[in-house]
Amino acid sequence: MRYLQYKGVVEREYKMSLKKVMHQLCVNENLNAVDGAKKLGIAKEIFVYWRNYFRLEERQLLFDQTVADLMHLQDRYTEAADRDYSDYGTAIPPSNTIDELEDVVDNLIGYYKHIHYSSEGFSLKTAKLPLYEFSKSLITDYRNGELAREIQSGR
Repeated sequence: MRYLQYKGVVEREYKMSLKKVMHQLCVNENLNAVDGAKKLGIAKEIFVYWRNYFRLEERQLLFDQTVADLMHLQDRYTEAADRDYSDYGTAIPPSNTIDELEDVVDNLIGYYKHIHYSSEGFSLKTAKLPLYEFSKSLITDYRNGELAREIQSGR
């Protein structure tokens, strides 16, 4: 038999399209090629061909999900798109206070969100964004006394 003949037999037996049958076997039941081919009563090579054709291998599904996630990255920081960061990088004389540190961290977070938005999530500069967001949470914890309590509870 040929692929189309196998396809017709499988679709008649399961009363649904081949794509739905393959999705059910590969994604829902998570069957490998040998078990899936046995369940359908076809050769393993045909099952592997169909699985590749419908992009239902685990690595293909992961890749497709990653691409879909990347498409939505630009929407992540739309609020940062409106702000002007042309004066970013001008030197501010340090006064070494927590308030100033918090302001600098807030500005850096906004700047990197803007870079992230304008580059549609593809700029390497934005790799620093989680670091500055973490720094912001540390400053907040310091102000609330959480860090001091953590040190005291460790003793």
